[in-house]
Amino acid sequence: MKHILFFNDSLAMGGTEILLVDLLNHLATKAQITLLLPEPSEKNVLLHRVSPAISVKYLHRAPLSRFKKKLWENTMIFFPRLFAGQKSVSEAGYDEIVCFKESFFACIFARMNIPKILWIHNIVYKRKYETRSVREKLSVWLNRKQLKLTERSYNCFDKVICVSGAAQKAYLSVLHNGKKPKQDIRILHNAIDLAKVKEKAKEAVAGLPQSETGFILVTRISPEKRIDRLIRAIVRLKEEGYHFHVHILGDGTDNRMMREELARKGISELVTLKGNTDNPFPYILQSKWSLCVSERESFSLALLESMALKTPVITTDCGGPRDIVENGKYGILVENSAQGVYAGMKSVLDDPALSVKYSMHLDEAVSRFDHRKWLHSVEKLLVI
Repeated sequence: MKHILFFNDSLAMGGTEILLVDLLNHLATKAQITLLLPEPSEKNVLLHRVSPAISVKYLHRAPLSRFKKKLWENTMIFFPRLFAGQKSVSEAGYDEIVCFKESFFACIFARMNIPKILWIHNIVYKRKYETRSVREKLSVWLNRKQLKLTERSYNCFDKVICVSGAAQKAYLSVLHNGKKPKQDIRILHNAIDLAKVKEKAKEAVAGLPQSETGFILVTRISPEKRIDRLIRAIVRLKEEGYHFHVHILGDGTDNRMMREELARKGISELVTLKGNTDNPFPYILQSKWSLCVSERESFSLALLESMALKTPVITTDCGGPRDIVENGKYGILVENSAQGVYAGMKSVLDDPALSVKYSMHLDEAVSRFDHRKWLHSVEKLLVI
């Protein structure tokens, strides 16, 4: 039986992580699977969903202090073989390695002499730096060195799997100046287990206003997610006299700073912050519209899950979502800006019939991302 090592940077609640857990549990009946994570953490909330048949290992036996984490990170990037030796990570005993999310951690596996697959779940981009002090300049210099070595390590993987055309285009543009390297680089869209989503959506949920148009954003606190765009749109729409409500779900969204900002802008009564939620699907089901307001998004499983529940979507033109809504055929595709978010929300508040229009063909839209076909594609990729 083939023995495959999977690495991911966490098992926190997220679309990519849920997809990974489902994949691992499926593969555990066909191959010997080991899951490698950075460290034990209370944030690994999906760990309890992992099959007992899967061996779980950690790079670090216990959570590290910030100083030690930085020290080990630099050792890993600049001296990957030393790091791997210190952490007892080697290719011995494995037939293949899958680094399920591109990151600095790819450096560990780059020079290992067995087949390696790298999954690109994000839009790779060129960073812009602003420096003022000597300390900031040193930090930027170090970060640039780290990124250069990390990106070089990507070239050592035999296969690179991009989750969307936008992710592949960015990968080739940033790392290879638009030219296709010798690697096997292919697109494999993420997928959705439709039956599981529908079943979880049946859970009863109280507190969703039915008399007003309800929007939902399933996200996490991260700069590229641009929740600030949504807040600015809410302020403008309130000033213009519109009546609606917005639910924001996801890791880190229910925090003191966010609540204070909503109160300061006078929109607390229009927004419900739910934070990390094990089952967001009942909220999505009962909402009128689902939003994606990101600046960069390689795919967005949250959009696909919304469409599976017949909740129409509004998304910024930020990468992968364009594939999901097929250039606006299956959802409202708006300018990648705060103005775009505002315009999209305003359009559906002005014309409630748009909800019917963009709900009509969602079964057709979702069928393109069949979960069983995706699992079969991964099996073929891994030759099991």
